[in-house]
Amino acid sequence: MAKSGFFNYPQPNHPRGDIAIGVDDLYLTRFTPPWSRPSTLHANIWRAWVLQQPVAMVCRETLIASLLALDWQITPRNSKYREELEPTIRHYTKLLVDGGNYPQLGLDYAGLVEWIAGDLLDTPFGGAAEIGRKGNSPDGRVVWIRPLDAGTLYPTLNGDYPVVQMYLAYDAVAFRNHEISRTFMSPHSFLLKEGWGMAPPEKIYFALELLNRGDKYYANLLLDVPTAGILDLGDMEKDAAMEWATAFKSFVQDESVSFRVPVLYEHNNKIEYIPFGKVPNDIMFNQITLKYAALVAAAYGMSLSDIGLQTTSASGETLAGSIRQERRTKKTGHARMKIKIKAFFDRILPEQLEFNFIDYDDELNVALGRARLADSQAFLTFKNMGTFSPQEIRSQAIQDGLFAKSLPNEIPPDAKPAIPAERTLRYVGEKDNDKPKEGGNKEPELIGDKVAPSAGGEGEVRSLDSVSFKPNVRTLNNVISKIVKDVEPKLFDIIQRTSEDEMEVMRSAVSESFFSEEDELSINKMVSNLMSKKSVVILDFDSIFNAVREYHDGNGFEAKNVLMFESFFDKFKESVEAGLSDFIGKAILFTLNDAVFSERTVEQDTDTRYNYFVKQVQEKIAKSLPDYVKAHVGLEVEKLIQKMKEEN
Repeated sequence: MAKSGFFNYPQPNHPRGDIAIGVDDLYLTRFTPPWSRPSTLHANIWRAWVLQQPVAMVCRETLIASLLALDWQITPRNSKYREELEPTIRHYTKLLVDGGNYPQLGLDYAGLVEWIAGDLLDTPFGGAAEIGRKGNSPDGRVVWIRPLDAGTLYPTLNGDYPVVQMYLAYDAVAFRNHEISRTFMSPHSFLLKEGWGMAPPEKIYFALELLNRGDKYYANLLLDVPTAGILDLGDMEKDAAMEWATAFKSFVQDESVSFRVPVLYEHNNKIEYIPFGKVPNDIMFNQITLKYAALVAAAYGMSLSDIGLQTTSASGETLAGSIRQERRTKKTGHARMKIKIKAFFDRILPEQLEFNFIDYDDELNVALGRARLADSQAFLTFKNMGTFSPQEIRSQAIQDGLFAKSLPNEIPPDAKPAIPAERTLRYVGEKDNDKPKEGGNKEPELIGDKVAPSAGGEGEVRSLDSVSFKPNVRTLNNVISKIVKDVEPKLFDIIQRTSEDEMEVMRSAVSESFFSEEDELSINKMVSNLMSKKSVVILDFDSIFNAVREYHDGNGFEAKNVLMFESFFDKFKESVEAGLSDFIGKAILFTLNDAVFSERTVEQDTDTRYNYFVKQVQEKIAKSLPDYVKAHVGLEVEKLIQKMKEEN
């Protein structure tokens, strides 16, 4: 039946005696794959590339294992808030130890890092995890972490919803900025690929392809099938040759993928097999394969020796060469992975905390220690020669980069040479074990030491316990009520705008602001003006005078010293009266701040909060007022004694 349309074409035939193979017979098929980098591949394709290439897979696993071998810790960015942040640090440490506290996946810390680091090293999107926050609030405490399949995630370049997840027929899900943490390698600058990265497999695509082809080529040589070529059967008849070829195809059991061997027959030439390729030794297979393996390892920031492959002579690498390779890896692939994983965890943690790997470089520490010792000896010599000042020496030490921590250029007050203390000031209420046992006295109520002034000491200034004062209770309570009324709403507003993770830091920062000159909350000036007009405590200066005068009594001082003491005491009285009210005012602020932050869950009604905190502060101030008065007087006594010593 004749064909019509496009298929109406003449069928091929063979002239009688034709020895060439027709299209309906055996023939050689050669496929030439495109030799170009793919413009885009799905994440699972890149994962498959790594899985089928052992060198890339071992590099990937070695980098992840090097991260898991490191200890880690969560630390405050500002060390002065370590105590306040300790509960928060414990919460987030346990969260990471539990692998994100997502029971459905059953991960631990190692599993979480393996998931994120694996996607980071395989996929263009990188590694990402959904962040579950308390109350689903942007400032809420993180309570769980769920790592996501990077193959289903896409960047949006939208600041509010930076990542969207899509998979098959499921509805697309957009993650808000605080609901996602992501890290990826080598961001693209190409406009159409903004938001995407370039993982190591994409960077060395050609090396992976060549290494993969080489592995397949060598594996095929080991199979029990002939290599690609032509089998010349000499003068064998066509029918016999066709039967042989058909029988061989059946022998290899799979006609669709078996090697197709062209057959020549019916001639008198030598019968031989003509291969198309060459044996591995002729093409230097080992050297070429090693070259591409080294390129793959280099893309991961490693060397072949890091994954146990010998790269030099038959005798192996030298110790110095191995150490040099390890140091290079620490500064390339290993260092890069540390930074990426740290950035991933830092995005999950509150701003006051940071994630750090504990990775000490022994050689670097030893070198720095030697350099610091050598410099310190040289600087001491320069100082003794009068060549440089301490400030110049400090500036040069910082410039030399001998200290990892950022340091101010100016010498801080506590860095000056220590002057041996001649007196230990002790306050009423302190216990013996609160102070060192060496030096000073052992009794908390004493100021000074037991060495007589005639012998170069200070004598004992006793009886701060006997200092008498009378509190003006009504005035004090009125002042407390006024301060609570004006300050408590401001503190409550701060609490409302502070996340749970930052609460203790904010409490400490607010307390510090009460003693700062900047007065960021506009509270200090108001309280200072209020307290300057009120007298909340009436002191008995006679008892203070008698206690302090014992410093000179009967210890060989001349009469002029006693007169000097009396003149100093007049100034001391003025100083105590001027500062005591402000001192108590700051104590009220400190007590109120502590109460508000501790009882921040109290009822929201304004009047209820006001009455509650007024009562709380009044009770605490009444109980602690004697200690506040004695502390303030003690500070002023110390200043008085110091002035007297300077005059002597």
